Amino acid sequence: MNDLYAAVVHDVANQLAELSLRLSARGDAQKEMATVMNAARRLSEMLLMHRQESEQLSVNPDSVDASDFVTILAAEYRELYPELVIEANIEKAPSMAFFDDALVRAALANSMYNACRVAHSKVKLSAYEQDKMLVLEVADDGPGYPASLLAEGITKPSPVSRRGTGMGLYLASKIAKLHHLNSRHGYVELSNSDAGGAVFRMVLP
Repeated sequence: MNDLYAAVVHDVANQLAELSLRLSARGDAQKEMATVMNAARRLSEMLLMHRQESEQLSVNPDSVDASDFVTILAAEYRELYPELVIEANIEKAPSMAFFDDALVRAALANSMYNACRVAHSKVKLSAYEQDKMLVLEVADDGPGYPASLLAEGITKPSPVSRRGTGMGLYLASKIAKLHHLNSRHGYVELSNSDAGGAVFRMVLP
């Protein structure tokens, strides 16, 4: 993808985002809005993949209120998927964290979309500290990750379902690793809960 194609993709993604805002204002087009947002998300993933392959993907960490970050993202997906219970768990969220808001938001948005698409009734988005690292977690009550993905890990784009490309998880892993503090680097963990649902964790220093 050359710079001209990248510029066109960026422009189309912006137009889709504008269309989503107009649909949101109508208040009766959640399914259409979700489709538009997914298309915009896929285009954004293409741009990020282009930057990653061109070794131009870098992070610009800044101070972020983790509670606000989680609350706003959960609210966006509540609007897109009103039939689901989408919880924002911020009781143990740190008051301030340092990460690239735009890149981490893109990674979490992909995980939220995947969770909402397969969840039976509930998705939980959480932020908390563990071992002096920030954990951003998305958990659903769907069928869980395939055993093959859990066994192999995220080493390349691997589809989670027949409708997916696996690009989102791969990029999330790359984005996490680009965040570092001294000798500690970020990473992504995938697991299934005791009840069987998928659990995505992005751990950042």
